[in-house]
Amino acid sequence: MKNHVRAITAIIRKDLIGLAPLIAIAFVAFFAVPLIASLDLENIGGDAGFWVFLQNNIYWLGFFLSMILVISAFQQDPADSLNHDWRVRPIPRSVWLSAKLLFLLLVIVLPVIASRFLINLSSGMPTGLALSFAFGVASFEAVLLVPLTFMLALLAPSTRKFIALLVGVFLIFLLPGWSVTRPILAFLGVGLGGDFNSLMWLQAAIAFFAGVLGAGAIYWLQYCRRQRRAAYAAFWSAVLVMFLSTYPPSGLYNWDQALAAHAAMINDSTDNNRALAEQVLIRPAMACYPAVYHDGVSGESASSGENSALLTQAAWPTSQLAAAGPGAITFASTLAYSELLTEWFLPAGSTREHSVEWMLSQTHASAQLSSNSLPEPVELPQSWTSANRLEPYSAVSTNLWLVPGAVLDAVALDPSTELQITVDATLLKPSPYELPLDGEFHTFPELGSCRAMHDTTANSVTVECFKRGTQPELVAAQLIGIDSSRVDSARQPVFTHDVLEFFRNKRYELTLESPSLVDHDSIMVTAYHAERALQKQIVTPGILGNSTAICPLPDTSAEHDGIYQASTWSDTSPHEVSLVTVARGVRLEVLDWRQTVRPELPTLILLPGLGATAHSYDVLAPKLAERYNVVGITRRGVGDSSKPDRGYEISQLAADVVAVMDTLDLPQAVMVGHSFGGEELSYLGAHHPERVQGLIYLDAAYDRVTVNSGEEYRRIRQLDRLLPPAPPIRPSEATSYQAMKSYQKRIGRTGQIPEGEIIASYDLSTGNIKHSPLYLDALMQGLVRPEYEHITAPALSLYAVPSSAEAMMETWYDWHDPELQQTMQQIFELRRARQMAEVERFEAEVRNGRAVVIEDANHWIFLSHEAEVLAEIDAFVAGL
Repeated sequence: MKNHVRAITAIIRKDLIGLAPLIAIAFVAFFAVPLIASLDLENIGGDAGFWVFLQNNIYWLGFFLSMILVISAFQQDPADSLNHDWRVRPIPRSVWLSAKLLFLLLVIVLPVIASRFLINLSSGMPTGLALSFAFGVASFEAVLLVPLTFMLALLAPSTRKFIALLVGVFLIFLLPGWSVTRPILAFLGVGLGGDFNSLMWLQAAIAFFAGVLGAGAIYWLQYCRRQRRAAYAAFWSAVLVMFLSTYPPSGLYNWDQALAAHAAMINDSTDNNRALAEQVLIRPAMACYPAVYHDGVSGESASSGENSALLTQAAWPTSQLAAAGPGAITFASTLAYSELLTEWFLPAGSTREHSVEWMLSQTHASAQLSSNSLPEPVELPQSWTSANRLEPYSAVSTNLWLVPGAVLDAVALDPSTELQITVDATLLKPSPYELPLDGEFHTFPELGSCRAMHDTTANSVTVECFKRGTQPELVAAQLIGIDSSRVDSARQPVFTHDVLEFFRNKRYELTLESPSLVDHDSIMVTAYHAERALQKQIVTPGILGNSTAICPLPDTSAEHDGIYQASTWSDTSPHEVSLVTVARGVRLEVLDWRQTVRPELPTLILLPGLGATAHSYDVLAPKLAERYNVVGITRRGVGDSSKPDRGYEISQLAADVVAVMDTLDLPQAVMVGHSFGGEELSYLGAHHPERVQGLIYLDAAYDRVTVNSGEEYRRIRQLDRLLPPAPPIRPSEATSYQAMKSYQKRIGRTGQIPEGEIIASYDLSTGNIKHSPLYLDALMQGLVRPEYEHITAPALSLYAVPSSAEAMMETWYDWHDPELQQTMQQIFELRRARQMAEVERFEAEVRNGRAVVIEDANHWIFLSHEAEVLAEIDAFVAGL
């Protein structure tokens, strides 16, 4: 034993002396690399792009020097000299190998750990965390090259042979990129690799273990058996396995095998796990998918216009366009995801819960067209640059597809044509935690150690999390209650097996903008873990989501390009539009229906609901203006009003209304508010009674702080998500206001939203609201309980209350579905009970208040029951 220790010491001493200059350079680099990576180099001047590139790639300098040290250490005692070193020979091969490994541990591993530890300490980490995080492996890419480096070092007796072997390896891995070899590889079924994105961990694991086995085989054959040719065979066999794992032949490893392996890793056989797939719904977000023709060669659109941008977005290779031929089309399938799964988060010191939704990550998508005109279904090529294809955390996912001209000609007029889109996805379960804005580290089970640093000057929050071992698939941070402020740690997760992450360490850095939107001293950080792999299919008639009668193919003429025409929309309501300054840098849109100011008449100030503008009163206001002075205000954060990064609490919104009144020289007014507008009404009535002549709530007098929490709220929310969504609007129904009325008629809706409000608030191509959810969330976070007992002005509250479950059934529901009937009955009972409790509270606490229930009215009560609302308003104002 002592002889072995003496031999190991002698070998290490010899290598230290022989490689002293290289070791010195490596030591400097090992300490410089983490230091440079931790510096803020973007702001030191010069070429910022260069500094970013340097920081992103500086770790490769350390790896390169480590590789040189490994090669040099083994070349100190190459295989053909083992019998000639009189100082340490003869010794067992295991002793020699142990000496080399200990040498590398001494000159590479320990300096790297020490440098990391010191840099971690200097960044403010606690000692334990700094040491723990220094031991982890940060880069899987570098780890994959370690076995290859050892194979080369064991096999190459000189630098010249090492370079020759390394060049040979590079040439092999570059084969798929050569124009000469690509057709041959394609014939053999070898793809270009990189195709399996988030599932490539399995390929990486195979490559790594092939390298480890290869290094072991080379050591045994080269150093123990002296079989050089066999060692070379083992080397190239390992390289071949690594190559095939990187660029797998389709017959050996394809999407089917990758998805099967992914599902086997995540899914279990319990009933609860299997039931998760049923909680995920995928549906077309649009009635018809946008599409554009192109000439099939140059990639240019056959017409010019909005949809021709699809081709730019798709970025099809020239060869693929040529294969598609003239008359091909590119279309975008836009799918909406919804999960019926929610976790709940209660911040410390708060009584209001916040929902945290599960997420769906698209792993893979495919599309095929089938028709009686085709001998077999045709798989459609997918663009890998599709809009937000790699942003799976969005509620809507868009993929771009190419339909060859010959296929389109065959199926365009065939009524049996169907489009099938298959989506493979992974369901991610959230684990939310509250992180104080104190700059201190806090430990969380699934996130490691995290801290949040608030920069008041930049109005931002920087979140850092350091995690050792098993990593979450995704880390997210957001302002509490502001879902749209969420930032994610990656564009797409990598589902690496937990075993492979045992030594992993990872630093997550996220930056939240505009924390001043809400008044909180903490934020929410969330770890997401894969819970279930699932597959969903959507089959629709026709090519673009429905038959060509409903979803026609794009026109090749320029004057008809784009299926959404907004030129016939106009705001015809007789109001004057102005922007009134209410604070520094903040102006509100004000609509004035007063043709002339009539001082003898009462003034009505109209406040819209959440996510609506003053244009929502475009139909009602002119009728009110016949007998009142009428003004409407669009609150901050919505429409054409300013969108500052603060000031969304109810007290400020009420102050904005008072500021507009001052500008318009209105000492008093009757306040009319719809939905969320009731929040401003209650605050104005309680805190600015001198400016309030009366309050009129249009389905608006609710305690939204209390009712938006608790078990009952959770139950109603869960039931609501079981209801079928409204059918999306068709292209022909979005071309004008009259056409939009046909859509409303088709889905059985009464009370058409005014044309001006549709223009101001809705995206005509999708029907989605176009106001930023960031500010809408901020408005909801500024809610306070209504102080009815402090309201002294006369008040009228109109409530839209359902009379039965049947009255709540929409026309697109299946009225004969017993499960849907039961769901609607539960919703009806819970909702009516809540609303009637609000009616009773209003009448009991508002001393001059009167509540009126209008049964079966729409929430837009002044549109669905305009006559009743006008009559109640007239009677109320007449009694003031």
